[in-house]
Amino acid sequence: MLLIKSALRKSIQRRICKEVKYHIVEEGGFCLIKVSGKTRKNEAVMAKGGLSPYLKEKGIKVIMDMKELEKFEPTLMGFLNSIRKEVNLLKGGLKLCSLKPEIMNYIRQNRLDHIFRIYENREMAKKSEWRGCV
Repeated sequence: MLLIKSALRKSIQRRICKEVKYHIVEEGGFCLIKVSGKTRKNEAVMAKGGLSPYLKEKGIKVIMDMKELEKFEPTLMGFLNSIRKEVNLLKGGLKLCSLKPEIMNYIRQNRLDHIFRIYENREMAKKSEWRGCV
């Protein structure tokens, strides 16, 4: 019985540790949000409250780096769109970078590539034009 409880505890810890983490840093005039872990079905609700306080500056330039995102749930797109709208209200810009093929395919299939600005890596996103970027 003790062995089963221990195994169950480890399983729960693994699941908890794998949830999405948002590492937010200011980097050369950009708000860089590094996303890692696995998205949950209710990611939009969980993350919006945590990120909104950082999105207050007029003209903010946000780069969301998805390089370390392990598992993708379609609800992530709702969350990203919500962040995009919030940044747009501030006359700022949101760019996504380092997307895995699975996410890129989902975005293209659902024609969301017309809504989001997507770049191969963080440096390309920084160097690209920001005027009128929403």
